[in-house]
Amino acid sequence: MKILITGFLLLVATSTYAITPDQIVKKCDDVRNPGESFIMKVAVKELSGSKTKSSFDVYIGGKDRTLIKTTAPRRDKGRNMLMLEENMWLYIPNLKRSVRISLSQKLSGQAANGDIARMRWHGDYKAKLEKTTKSAYVLFLQASKKGLTYDKIRVWVSKKNFHPTKAEYMALTGKVLKNATFGGKKKIAGKVRPTQIIITDAVNKNKKTEINIVKMVKKNLPMSMFKKNNLK
Repeated sequence: MKILITGFLLLVATSTYAITPDQIVKKCDDVRNPGESFIMKVAVKELSGSKTKSSFDVYIGGKDRTLIKTTAPRRDKGRNMLMLEENMWLYIPNLKRSVRISLSQKLSGQAANGDIARMRWHGDYKAKLEKTTKSAYVLFLQASKKGLTYDKIRVWVSKKNFHPTKAEYMALTGKVLKNATFGGKKKIAGKVRPTQIIITDAVNKNKKTEINIVKMVKKNLPMSMFKKNNLK
């Protein structure tokens, strides 16, 4: 009887303290983002082909609002973007109007709009733990909403600090479209975070784009900022 009770208590303790896939994703997001509202300066550079360099001021207001202002190159200044939930618009200065775009559309090189507009997974994806390695949790994320940047993601999350280390971005069929690595760890917005993402085409490994978070600051932003008339 004593052995049975001890075994039962051990099972309860294990169940109580075992981390769930959803909790892993939440902790991973907390590493990547400082909270509900913040500002980032982001530099995007193509590492192959034209080697185009772009920079953006990104304003995050809550989980579903993002205003992106293009600051470079000069020819693209004014081509600003607004995300509200899964909807997104791009303002085209020479047309003096906004057009609908998607989170999955190309931003620059291998980077998509959503790679800087919606830098979170928790709440957007249903997580399943595929396996664990000595150092990482390997999670399979299935989109729970339409219109997200990627339909499916496989991500490796460090057991030590919940930093994402690498990911596979997939189509609805499960085909891997891009591979991503997360690095450039530094203290920013009060915590050590990965500030560099290198995204590589899954077929042509020479097609690479680097996303660098140059600056990140927590700041409360008024909801009035996230309106289409602020795109101009």
